[in-house]
Amino acid sequence: MPLRSAVLAALPVALAAMLGLRGEAGGADAARCLRAARTDRSTCMQDAVARCKKNFETSLQTCFGPGNTCIRNCIADHDRCLENPQTSQQDCRVSCTSDQKTAVIKCKARPDAEACRRDAEAKAAACKQRCTETAQPAKQRCSETLNGCLNGCAS
Repeated sequence: MPLRSAVLAALPVALAAMLGLRGEAGGADAARCLRAARTDRSTCMQDAVARCKKNFETSLQTCFGPGNTCIRNCIADHDRCLENPQTSQQDCRVSCTSDQKTAVIKCKARPDAEACRRDAEAKAAACKQRCTETAQPAKQRCSETLNGCLNGCAS
């Protein structure tokens, strides 16, 4: 968690710096800059998760010895357990984004286009949050199963 907190704490500063560097450019430049900032954040978060997972697995090997079959099985079972909820969550989020893009296209023909676009963005964010909330119980069960399996290896 400390790594994630550090990344999240640095995000507003980095975003502000990027937006400040764009100067007085038009809205299209700001939108491109914002997309790039979001992509950078997403990539950073994915890298952090991958690093943490690798560190955890390395630490487990230190605790139980390299190539420990019990630990390898626990990790493999955990990865398989997460496949379904993660895939469902990703598919759900893609659907939210698709709905948002469709709504934004329709907004262009409306007199309140900007308000409509903001509404579509808010609905997409809420939709994506529901995707995460829906997947969370299954992911939690996978983590609990992993913990039980690891405790079994320690016995």
